[in-house]
Amino acid sequence: MTMELHATPQEVMRAVETLQEFARAQGLPEKTIFGLALTLEECGSNIVSHALQQDARQKFQVVIEHNDDSFVIELRDRGPAFDPTQTAERKSQADDDDLPGGWGIQLVRRYTDEVRYTREGGENVLRLMKRLGEADSPNQFADKNQTKRTKTKTDMPLEIQIQKSIGGQNPGAVTVKLTGSLDTATAPDLERQLAPVLVPQGGIKDLVFDLAQLKFISSAGLRVFATARKQLKERGGQASFVHLQPQIQEVFEIMKSLPGVAVFKDVAEMDRYLAARQRSYTENK
Repeated sequence: MTMELHATPQEVMRAVETLQEFARAQGLPEKTIFGLALTLEECGSNIVSHALQQDARQKFQVVIEHNDDSFVIELRDRGPAFDPTQTAERKSQADDDDLPGGWGIQLVRRYTDEVRYTREGGENVLRLMKRLGEADSPNQFADKNQTKRTKTKTDMPLEIQIQKSIGGQNPGAVTVKLTGSLDTATAPDLERQLAPVLVPQGGIKDLVFDLAQLKFISSAGLRVFATARKQLKERGGQASFVHLQPQIQEVFEIMKSLPGVAVFKDVAEMDRYLAARQRSYTENK
């Protein structure tokens, strides 16, 4: 399968959705599909943002191949020569306020078995291969409530709900519920909607991100989280995360890019933590 794509974030996500549908049609498990989709998103976004400078007049190519024992993604672009395989791997733990830039290649290495780069006829050629075997059989991340999936859209939308908390241990916090995909195309929208919440004059110190319905995330989304966390920390607040799906939890663990950010199984666990924090604060006053 070959796709010719314009250099926009939306086209990257169109390619990701096409890959997901193709892989499902081949019977691959959801965990494997998630990793392949994230790999394509990270590499495609890098091409669009850096090699082609988000110039929609320019194009890049994605080729997807599948056989019995491997799945291959090949990306071609005519940007300046750049070999991502020579990028040094970052520390496993970022500095406390370090934003998660440059993590894409680390995610790619985690979800693929082979990454090859060549320069051919003025083109960057990046070939990514995932070996398929018994480990790819368990469908760990499958949606048990949906057995049949059909293509209805050409992008992966994100629904954002922002509301003030009125109960629990932290009634002054703002809860941000995310549904869908937080990626290179949708992260700017979340950033825009968070901007008025994060202004110092607003008095908001704590954000709770409810990720129960978030199905996909890339480093573009984690950069938004990290930026929000840094701004809150400067005023003595924090960002908390609840109800992470297994695939989202795995990306958080791989990235290790949000040190000091509180991740909770559910709201009750978060409330217990906040109560303990409040007691500690009161005792030390």
